[in-house]
Amino acid sequence: MYERKWQVFGYGSMMLLGILLLVGFVSYEGPATGSSATPTPLPTVVMSCQQANDAIQAAVTDYHDDKGKWPTENGLPGDIVWSKLIPNYMDGVPSIDIKCDWWVNRDPVGEVCIKHVC
Repeated sequence: MYERKWQVFGYGSMMLLGILLLVGFVSYEGPATGSSATPTPLPTVVMSCQQANDAIQAAVTDYHDDKGKWPTENGLPGDIVWSKLIPNYMDGVPSIDIKCDWWVNRDPVGEVCIKHVC
């Protein structure tokens, strides 16, 4: 009987050690934060400046009609946050945005403008 207790204790100890080792190899770093997560690049669309202006204006207006704010960081006129428009309002970022930098204008409010001339 005495040997049986030690045998059960031995198996239990080995199982506990195995579980602890397994847990030691699993790493939990918590929820991803904006600073450590790698964002997925947004798709780009090739279009002329006028085509881009028309498409962005329509998307910005539709977004504002739906949400009551502009697709910018704080909802006020400013630099467009493309992830707020894609894919629901636009198929992709106009490829010329790298050179132009599109904004929602303050005067007249809501009109799309280019911060830098292409």
